[in-house]
Amino acid sequence: MRTTTGSPRRPVRPVAPALALAAALLVTACTGGDEEAAPTTNAVTTTTVATRQSDGRLVLGVFLPRTGPGAALGEPMFAAVQEAVDTINADGGVLGQDVRIEAVDENASDGMAQLVQLGVDAIVGPASSAVALDQLDDAVQPDTGVVTCSPSATALALDDYPDNKLFFRTIPSDSLQMAAIADRVSTTGVGSVAVAYLDDLYGRGLRDAFVASADELAFGVETPVPFSPDQEDLTEPAESVLAGGPRVVVVLGGPDDATRLLTALDTANGGAEPPSVFVNEAVRAGRQAIPALSQGFREAVRGVAPLAKPVISDAAGFYTANAVDCVNLIALAAVQAGSDSPARIQTTMAAVSREGRKCNSFADCVAQFESGLQIDYDGLSGVADLSTTTGDLASGLFELFAFDAQGVDFVPEEAVFVVP
Repeated sequence: MRTTTGSPRRPVRPVAPALALAAALLVTACTGGDEEAAPTTNAVTTTTVATRQSDGRLVLGVFLPRTGPGAALGEPMFAAVQEAVDTINADGGVLGQDVRIEAVDENASDGMAQLVQLGVDAIVGPASSAVALDQLDDAVQPDTGVVTCSPSATALALDDYPDNKLFFRTIPSDSLQMAAIADRVSTTGVGSVAVAYLDDLYGRGLRDAFVASADELAFGVETPVPFSPDQEDLTEPAESVLAGGPRVVVVLGGPDDATRLLTALDTANGGAEPPSVFVNEAVRAGRQAIPALSQGFREAVRGVAPLAKPVISDAAGFYTANAVDCVNLIALAAVQAGSDSPARIQTTMAAVSREGRKCNSFADCVAQFESGLQIDYDGLSGVADLSTTTGDLASGLFELFAFDAQGVDFVPEEAVFVVP
């Protein structure tokens, strides 16, 4: 079911500066930050990692960027994690003991291995999709692995990662973002829909996910048109996209190449009334090219992005609510499992997030659990229903964004929509 609900009124906010950083962290092509930055804990030299057992105390690893460009995003998330743990400990902790934190800077090239060697039971992080794809294997081995929960790594490539069911996300995957774009396209009355996509692993994955979602919603898509990052002149793919006179155009790719195609589409459109144009979240960071678009074409562009700010909490910072949700889900899973063993926590992570009595805080959920009720933690981000098979969100909250004349993105309508 797809529903649209009005969110509490709040001032329209320009978000491009912060989300340009977020996009740099989240797209699969990103580097994850300065690899020379020192971790916040001493390097661990031992190479022997024991099979994880329950010792009665939940130890939480935190793997978020705290130095370099990513710190502007990571430090507020780290502060939110620390505050969430402090709140849990003030409420009696987990399994009768305080939760302990071990932190490693996400810029450490072996950070996840360090945390596993430090004996953590679960990890909050990483923020970056690229870092997750590079290091996740160190954390999810079948015998020595730990529960890992990312608040902001959206990469579609993580959907089918061989994670032994130890990896979870409180941010919608890019595949769910494609379903959200298809959902918005379906509200236009559809007609003909053209798709242009960046012809690399990232763009092809987005294309396939969007076309699959379009098929589910029973609207047709013309043969998708690829465009290459090596093409200096994108006139030909732009003209191919517009050749059939589509009512809707969907552009999928990274910020630089996708905005280059938007420029080519604007030129090829020749001042005629433009089609409705939808772009993915990464394009939010392409603000430099947007001001050069004609006013009519720019105003036809809408983007779809996961809601980065909480709908229940006033927690400051992008994805802070998602980070808190990771903490609370891990802690509640340990409570329900009666164990800090990663294998036991893994089996109850999805269970505490769905099909029970709604609760939004650790204390409220524990009180309901102790009363004999099945709990359904909805979280500060507003939705936290984890799939029992993939560990990803089964549904997500999204928002539309547009661009002003300066290329700064903003939310023109205070509306949050849920997919599916």
